[in-house]
Amino acid sequence: MSTRELEDALAGLERLARSGDRPSHYVARHVLLTLGRALLTGDAAGAVARAREAGRLCGESWPAAIRDELTLACGEFAQCLDPRFLDLPNYDVEYTRAARSRLEDRLRAAEELGVALTSRETDLLELADRVLAAWEERRGPADRESR
Repeated sequence: MSTRELEDALAGLERLARSGDRPSHYVARHVLLTLGRALLTGDAAGAVARAREAGRLCGESWPAAIRDELTLACGEFAQCLDPRFLDLPNYDVEYTRAARSRLEDRLRAAEELGVALTSRETDLLELADRVLAAWEERRGPADRESR
C-alpha cells in the first residue's frame, strides 16, 4: 500500500465525517488495510491521529464499521482453512497466507484506533492459526516452499 492510498483512505473517511454520513465496512477496510501497512513500514506519521479524529466525528458508526470489517476478515481467513479443502491438490495456501496477512494489517490498525476483536473472534482466529500451523507442519518444509 502506498502513501497515496493511505491519503485517499483517510481523505474519504474525513469527507464522510464532515458530511455526517456513516462509514461502511468498505471504508473501514480501506483505512485499516492502508493504515495497518503504513504502521508496519513506519510510514504512518500523523495518519493515526487523522483517523482517530475523523472517527470521533463519525460517532459510534465508525467503531461499528471497524468491527464489521474485522468480523468479515476473520471469517474469510477461517473459511480458507475449511478441512474439506485443505488436502485438495489445488489448495491455494498463498491465498490463505495473504488473507492472514491482510487480517494482521487490519488488526494492527484497529488496535491503534481502539477497536479490538470480540472474544469469539479471538478464539476463532487462534483456532484458525493453529489449523494452518498444523497443516503446514504436516506438509513439511519442501512442500511449503513449493506452494
